[in-house]
Amino acid sequence: MTKQTLDDKYYETSDIDIASMLLCKGYTLEDVVPVTRIKVNFLFKNHPAIADVVDGFWSNRIEVRPLDFTNNRKNLKTRIFGMQKSS
Repeated sequence: MTKQTLDDKYYETSDIDIASMLLCKGYTLEDVVPVTRIKVNFLFKNHPAIADVVDGFWSNRIEVRPLDFTNNRKNLKTRIFGMQKSS
């Protein structure tokens, strides 16, 4: 799930791969919001080009450095698991 919030201040996604790619591209992660015990939404500071970058991901037009992507994904997972342990 990916969407812009109503106030357009944030770009929101529950997809960890999209979130990892956005981090690789330099977008700012503002918050990780728990939805259920095992699901979270990633909130990014919105930017006019963010939707095009996400579209590029889905159409296989975006390039990222593989190690950066893997490290960002691992860091997000660690953050999620840390949130689960504290609740």
